[in-house]
Amino acid sequence: MSNPATAENSGPDPRWYHLRERLLSAKRPIFQEIRDYPPQVAGCDLHFKALAEQRDAICRELDRLDALCTASRRELDAFEASSAFLLKGG
Repeated sequence: MSNPATAENSGPDPRWYHLRERLLSAKRPIFQEIRDYPPQVAGCDLHFKALAEQRDAICRELDRLDALCTASRRELDAFEASSAFLLKGG
């Protein structure tokens, strides 16, 4: 029988790391496109505003996943199913 205290201190489930890397991979092109966006248009451009909304949404998803660092596999499955940035096959 394993010691529950040891299990709790073993760190996040490897799946958590995989989900986090997938979110970070989805985040990179959004942030890169924002960095490369022409500054003279950014204040009024609808595409830029959509990029900013995506940026904010993926940051919220990363925060939500970070709060689940000690979550069970079932909780990680529920997170993955609810995340717009973690579509199956991604």
